[in-house]
Amino acid sequence: MSNLINQLFWDFDGTLFNTYPMMVQAFKQALLEMDIDKIEIDEHEIYLTMRQHDVGTAIRRFAAFYGIDEATLRKLNKRYQVKLVEDAQPFKGVFEVLDFVKGMPGNHYLLTHRDNQAKSLLKKFNLLTYFTDFVTSNQKFPRKPQPDSINWLIDKHHINRQNAIMIGDRKLDVQAGNNANIASCLFDPDGTIVEEGNPDIKITEIDELIPWLQKRV
Repeated sequence: MSNLINQLFWDFDGTLFNTYPMMVQAFKQALLEMDIDKIEIDEHEIYLTMRQHDVGTAIRRFAAFYGIDEATLRKLNKRYQVKLVEDAQPFKGVFEVLDFVKGMPGNHYLLTHRDNQAKSLLKKFNLLTYFTDFVTSNQKFPRKPQPDSINWLIDKHHINRQNAIMIGDRKLDVQAGNNANIASCLFDPDGTIVEEGNPDIKITEIDELIPWLQKRV
């Protein structure tokens, strides 16, 4: 029989909440403020860089491409992003999966590079109470794919690694799960991820997790 999976570790941006449209617009606004002509800005390329790598890579790459100051771009992007991401909403199916796992019973843990704004957005949609614990950027753990934050939560809550899975929308989330010796799930709704990092399951809709989890009970 397959191992029961009822301890879910969630990424936030692009997994629980559809924040990328706002993140791309924030990046665009930062570039415009730095006098980059609108016609020169490729929003799709910005999105691909964020999804296939991360925001830090996008900042370094486009600062070099446009010949602008990286630190200034980082500061402006952060300012616009905090404001625009407030309008983000959960992906379809998030509530159903959170509720299903709670009823197994099981637990949810948040692992995000975003600060406590992630928790505020969860609270806004009455999702915060589904989560047993959180790791945000405020706690200064090494960034994924390093497994330190996962390992900390596993040790703190005495979790059996065979019962755990890391869910995220990027290769680094899959790698973080692999590096922590737990299962991993890649959520790739639009087929953006080319190098997948060998996830245990790949989904295009969040609620595809439910039948997969049911088969393991």
